[in-house]
Amino acid sequence: MGEFQELIRDFHKIREYMRQFFIYGFQVRGELGDKSARTYDNERRRVESWLKDYARYGYTERKKHVYISVDAKSVPCNPLYAAWKSKSFTDNDVLLHFFLLDLLARNPQGLGAGELADQICEEYGLLFDSQTVRLKLKEYEGLGLLQARRKGKSLLYSPMPALDAEPLPIESFREASSLWSKLLIAVQFFQGSAPFGFVGSTILDREDFFNDLFSFGQNYIVHTLEDGILHQLLEAIRENRTVTLEYRSQRSQKALSIYGIPLKIPVSTRTGRRYVCLYLPGGRRFANLRLDCISRVNPGEIYSGAQDLHRRLERCLPRCWGVSFKGNSHGEELCIRLFIEEGKEDYILRRLQRERRGGSIERLGENEYLYRGIFYDTGEMLSWVKTFTGRILEIRGDNRAVVARALTDWERMYRLYSDG
Repeated sequence: MGEFQELIRDFHKIREYMRQFFIYGFQVRGELGDKSARTYDNERRRVESWLKDYARYGYTERKKHVYISVDAKSVPCNPLYAAWKSKSFTDNDVLLHFFLLDLLARNPQGLGAGELADQICEEYGLLFDSQTVRLKLKEYEGLGLLQARRKGKSLLYSPMPALDAEPLPIESFREASSLWSKLLIAVQFFQGSAPFGFVGSTILDREDFFNDLFSFGQNYIVHTLEDGILHQLLEAIRENRTVTLEYRSQRSQKALSIYGIPLKIPVSTRTGRRYVCLYLPGGRRFANLRLDCISRVNPGEIYSGAQDLHRRLERCLPRCWGVSFKGNSHGEELCIRLFIEEGKEDYILRRLQRERRGGSIERLGENEYLYRGIFYDTGEMLSWVKTFTGRILEIRGDNRAVVARALTDWERMYRLYSDG
């Protein structure tokens, strides 16, 4: 039986456990699907070792469930960063790192994987399979440590060219510059406010520094689990590449393979949830997919028409109320007639102006205003529309189902409160 290890090699695996069992906090050990109870116990112990100060337990009719409880406003650093800092490595990983960099520094013209495997055996007396060496070289090329060029049928790897400007040693910079402490203050802010904040947290760890200045009212700590997916998608957007996504629907729990061209990363200002906006060639339309439902990103070929898609997307975005592109391709109109008492409720009018998202506001008469907007999916507007309950005199729209749903909800609410 394998010994329990706190470190991990596959972040995707631990990401799923952290989300299903600790973030959502409603699944129990028996709901593992194709995973064994032993696997669950190992992953649970691993996560608990990182989050011991925040782990909580509850009991329901479905037995014990585990979750984390965190006041995101009160933690100086996102506790979920611990998962990113727990990457494991083997003895061979360490040995290969130094062997490869040493040999390539002495052979700047480049060497192939087979040649490197032979020289490691000759000079260091250790035997590594050429495929193992090739995979490590490919990994370092992806990290930007090495560059590859093709010579005939072989790939030759060599060190990246040195920068023209000689970097200032970090120790000298600390002593010579008064900016160092100010830079660390900026890093304290970055680690809690930006995507890939775990990078800033790692820098603070290295400097034996911690955040004692900033707290964040809207600190969506769970979204750091998607940063690996986000990085791959941003790379694909920068390189104008297609991607194939492994996606699991939250509603149906069906695993899907989705091919498209990523164009933009929208972020919800209300929930912090992140999406990727894709163009789907098969359906000839745009779609937004939740990053937390994407398990893997497989980059594809370069797409030559990406710039045209970006221009089309910019023309379509004004008709998106939220993230949906569904519905009528020309959009659905929704009209709301509101009573706003002038002089006393001007703040309502200011809010309507601030949140209209491209819709128009027309004064019909004393204390009466008409809001009119055309969007792809007016169903997304209902939660916003209902915040004006008590002031809405009339609601009309192209999508009759949306209007009927709003009216039904108001009727049910009226019956509920009137009976009381």
